[in-house]
Amino acid sequence: MATTGNQEWAMWANEHAFISGIVMIMGGITGSIGFDGAQFAYYSIAAGVLVCFLEYARSCRRKGSIVERRFQSYLHPILHFGSPVLTSYYFRFILYLALCIPCAFQLPTLIGGISLLLAALIYFKAALGGESWSSINMHRRRRSTRTAHPPTHPPPRPAPRAANESVDLHGHDNHGVVA
Repeated sequence: MATTGNQEWAMWANEHAFISGIVMIMGGITGSIGFDGAQFAYYSIAAGVLVCFLEYARSCRRKGSIVERRFQSYLHPILHFGSPVLTSYYFRFILYLALCIPCAFQLPTLIGGISLLLAALIYFKAALGGESWSSINMHRRRRSTRTAHPPTHPPPRPAPRAANESVDLHGHDNHGVVA
């Protein structure tokens, strides 16, 4: 049996659950307009907002690096306040498993519910692998991909070839005569 190596499943689960929450919100909005069972649509909207709230803050990787989402540092104290419940991947597995069941009763919310079920299974895989949610250092700032100052030196370029160079690389001049 092949091993998974250093695969970090929690990162995949975080992105998948966040997108699942957005799909649940969109499915709930669609389901509340002209579909039977509007209560399932309203539930899907509320559950999608809860999932997006829990998943907006990304966890640190094992080596400590992170690509933060904008304003996620404001959610870290809330997640730490709910620790260890909100930061447990076993809890997220059970919560998302329970949240996805009512989404199966209406067609527009079904895709969001199935997607959240997959995210719950990925979180279960991460929890079995011993991964846990950890926040970045509270004093660390958001990394910017933009440079603060423009470059001061131009990039290196090859020297321009002389226009009147009469011998090419093989020792031939421009008229086919060997030099």
